Amino acid sequence: MSFRQMGCWGLTLSLGVGGGVLALLLHFPIPWMLGSLIACALAIFAGLPVQTLPIALERWMRIAIGVSLGPSVASSIQLSGDDLPFAIAAALSITTLTVFIGMPWFARQAGLPRPAAFLCALPGGLSMLLALAGDSGNRAEVLMVHAVRIVIVVVSISLLARFLGVPPVPDPLLASLEWHNDTSPFVLAGLIVACFILAEKLNIAGGHVIVPMVLSAMLAAFTDINMAPPTLVKTLALLVFGMVIGSEVAHGPRDRYARFFVASSLFTIAIMCLAAVFALMLVPLIDQHFLVLFLALAPGGIAEVSLVALALGLDAGMVALVHSCRFIYIIGVGPIGLRWLRKSLASEA
Repeated sequence: MSFRQMGCWGLTLSLGVGGGVLALLLHFPIPWMLGSLIACALAIFAGLPVQTLPIALERWMRIAIGVSLGPSVASSIQLSGDDLPFAIAAALSITTLTVFIGMPWFARQAGLPRPAAFLCALPGGLSMLLALAGDSGNRAEVLMVHAVRIVIVVVSISLLARFLGVPPVPDPLLASLEWHNDTSPFVLAGLIVACFILAEKLNIAGGHVIVPMVLSAMLAAFTDINMAPPTLVKTLALLVFGMVIGSEVAHGPRDRYARFFVASSLFTIAIMCLAAVFALMLVPLIDQHFLVLFLALAPGGIAEVSLVALALGLDAGMVALVHSCRFIYIIGVGPIGLRWLRKSLASEA
């Protein structure tokens, strides 16, 4: 590691923290994520040597998010009744419609080959989709499309929450730095380290969220161990995700940035409108707030969308549970569709 690289990381961290604090003072929704995201993206556009944080740090934050989600997932499973399958069926239906609409859209509007357009259309997280992509081409374009989508989802849902009356935290700075709670720091640290090692060994797409979420859910359901990571852990995760996503968006393919940005933005807005329609249809059937159902059906990864739910004080367990089912569906069906498209493209060459 060179001194120059350390200096670039230091600049990234300074911009992220500074942007988060400024957003907090300006009363932005989810300030630590949005502030750090905007600050890093604008700095890159201005030509500053901002460098994306080490991938290992993002993985540790995904583990922390998974541990945070586990107790909520366990509670949602215990309290859910016959209405949960409606939400899962809606999520899988939207996923299927998204692919059928999105693949020709990105092939035509972004000029991508069908396999890359297929990956752009899948409404999953960045890590999962890049794992499906393997060493195929157009990785930068796929990353760009999904990074823009995540930004739009996070910003729009945060603003919608404020519009719908989700109350802001009374003292946001002190609340975001709170550490003390009933969870033993040794148990929490041990669980995070164990889950990180296990997720690294398994090496499956999305494992850095799924593995800790399942293990902490089992601990919450079958033991008396109180698993409630302090708010500071969530704040650090928001800060890191904001810096990472902001850097990914700004480091996109500059020569075709406008084309991909417009294609991804229009598609994301259309899919979010579809998710809103499904959420409104589910409100009479499921005893949940519209915003919870909207988050559960919104395009995006488990970590990003669930983190928004946690930050807004919503039922993150329900959101994570539905997204986990969609994740399993994509992991099962996605490689089959991608393999078929690649063979089809090879046969036409």
